[in-house]
Amino acid sequence: MHRRKVVLTVLLLAAAGGRVQATDKVRVVATLPNLASIAREVGGDRVEVSSIATGNQDAHFVDPKPSFMLKLRSADLFLVNGLDLEIGWVPPLTQGARNARILPGAKDYVDCSADVHVVEIPSGSVSRSEGDVHPYGNPHYLSDPLNAEPVAAQIAAALSRKAPADAALFATRRDEFTKRLHVAVFGSELVDLVGGTKLARLARSDELAGFLASSVVDGKPLTDRLDGWLGRMRPYAGIKVIAYHKDWSYFAPRFGLEVVDYIEPKPGIQPSAKHREEISVRLALGDVRMILTRPYVEHRSTDLLAGSAKLPVLTLPLEVGGHPEATDYFKLFDLLTTQIVAAAKGR
Repeated sequence: MHRRKVVLTVLLLAAAGGRVQATDKVRVVATLPNLASIAREVGGDRVEVSSIATGNQDAHFVDPKPSFMLKLRSADLFLVNGLDLEIGWVPPLTQGARNARILPGAKDYVDCSADVHVVEIPSGSVSRSEGDVHPYGNPHYLSDPLNAEPVAAQIAAALSRKAPADAALFATRRDEFTKRLHVAVFGSELVDLVGGTKLARLARSDELAGFLASSVVDGKPLTDRLDGWLGRMRPYAGIKVIAYHKDWSYFAPRFGLEVVDYIEPKPGIQPSAKHREEISVRLALGDVRMILTRPYVEHRSTDLLAGSAKLPVLTLPLEVGGHPEATDYFKLFDLLTTQIVAAAKGR
């Protein structure tokens, strides 16, 4: 009889598909802090979220420590950035964790890039001679805040599968996150007038500027009502910058920056003296306004170039936690837009 009870219990657990009990929190492990921040927004107090990488680490290179394997062993969901960003360290972690539910291809392994429009997908074969080129496209998609919307929807769906009793809560919190995101990007007045969903759709299709300029309310074009992060950056649309690494490919077009060159000659390759000289020639044209870099790369090259050209260097985080003020996903973009605007103004 005891044996039959044990077998019945195992069968019931298998039928539940690893669902958590209504009184338990869903244990979520994310590879990156941005994913963890969004998961906290969607999950609220029904989730327990941790991140493997920190905000001031290069996500391409994370040491797969045994402590991370232990964390994944008890995880209910594993959120990954995908697009091969974590290709060097996620496979040994998932293999060492001995948790079949969070292996690639399993239902609790969540590739958050699945519903994102990816840019810079190579048209041909990828060679290591081209540097750290990602064969599935540029993986830094969460540097465009509008890409957080499909990511939040995917996380909400995954949480609902694990905790069906809380599905309505996760859906509500996903909607609240999306509304807050739209207000942060476009401003509350414009969202009230047009609707955040429509504004986001127009922005993704590059039709937003034309729509706002041609739509008049109370004698003024809607362009005058654009606020939020886009409104803050709008007066500086078109300014030219130089970046260290090719991780601005989503942020720059969203906010109107033009990246004219990179300090790395190829992604992941440190610049030679010859390449720095080539960039110095480009800077001599006098139209570049600032140099953008990250906390974890070498700073000698940016300091040398900025010193000779008398340009500001902004060391900006890519992830939540990469700066003391970037404590969540919203505050990350508050910081980024504020610092870029201040540098553009010359302050």
